[in-house]
Amino acid sequence: MAIAEFWHNWFSRFIADVYFERVALVFPERLPAAGPVLYLGLHRNGAVDGFVYQRVLPNAVFMISTQLRKNFLARLFFHGIAVTRTKDDGDRSLNEAAMRQCITLLEQGGELLVLPEGTSTLGPRHLPFKNGAVWLLLEYLAGGGPRPRVVPLGIHYESPTDFRGRVEVVVGHEISTDLPPESSQLDRLKMMKRRVQTALEEVGVNVESAARQEMIESMALAAALRSGRSYFKLLKTLETAVPANLEHEWKSLEAALGASKAYLTHGLPLFPAPPALFFALAGCFIIPVVCAAALLNLPPLLAGWWAGRTFPDGRNVISLWKILAGIPCFLIWAALVVLAGAWLGKWLWPVAYLVVTWAGLKSYVLFRQIAAFLALGPFQWTRRGPMASFLENLLRSLPDETA
Repeated sequence: MAIAEFWHNWFSRFIADVYFERVALVFPERLPAAGPVLYLGLHRNGAVDGFVYQRVLPNAVFMISTQLRKNFLARLFFHGIAVTRTKDDGDRSLNEAAMRQCITLLEQGGELLVLPEGTSTLGPRHLPFKNGAVWLLLEYLAGGGPRPRVVPLGIHYESPTDFRGRVEVVVGHEISTDLPPESSQLDRLKMMKRRVQTALEEVGVNVESAARQEMIESMALAAALRSGRSYFKLLKTLETAVPANLEHEWKSLEAALGASKAYLTHGLPLFPAPPALFFALAGCFIIPVVCAAALLNLPPLLAGWWAGRTFPDGRNVISLWKILAGIPCFLIWAALVVLAGAWLGKWLWPVAYLVVTWAGLKSYVLFRQIAAFLALGPFQWTRRGPMASFLENLLRSLPDETA
């Protein structure tokens, strides 16, 4: 493996492990055991999607925009076969060579990952799919190389803008590449594009409005936190229909929550499944550890916070800017702490720093839950019952989770 590929594989894994609490695969048994494989992925959360996909598919080579390779810093983060999109600045005549590189990769049994939407959105449905990935597939098939496996991928963030959130990558059913031999090139294009769209919609969630999206995401998150079930599978169940009684109950509860001005987590009051005493006792240990880790890493935390508030032009790039600023600052800061300890002969300093940082990182999600629970204050005693009743009704109305 080339040095650049090794670096980007390691760096993507490091970013995903630091920024996210968990990256989970849904239906991992659907992943092909060998290539050639063409992965077609939904694009939700800016270039952060690339870090997540690379985390679960370390051998995949990405087709990326030339915009992600413009300067040295960008090249440290992003690696792949670069193409110039219609909206990008650059020489589009070089795209032919890039497409040939993609075909050669597949001919050699490699794995290629393309995001057919071309850009990302956290909205209620997918963006229009471009023809580029389908044209690439048709050209490859016409060349008579080894039959490729074409696999759709979905990506779903429980909290797409938050540090230490959870994300699920969904592996869809393989897309057939069998085409009628007598069909025209245009008919083949239309046929494959319909198959791709259908397959990607099966691993995605598409609803009619942002308000509907917000409701089912809150419901799915509440059910996932309480039951430990797959966030995507819960979303997919709620995508088509929410029982009328549950929707009415949710709207009443939502109105009460909004009026209360209580501390909410993703629109929900955080009523823990364990007894409140557990949270109180855990807080005695967790809160000091996380606060110590935060103080020891204040410069990179402030850098990520500032970038996430200053530079994004949309919700789908908030996490990207936090990562672009926070991760390099963290690596530089950690290196300075280690070097300072070595220079002063105080080796226990960097060791203590690394241990506290690791413990704080691993404890952060529980810390956030404890802080949210404590911030509810008296509200928890007046609304705990209605919220618990709603969750019980919600979980009862959902089918048993199956693969």
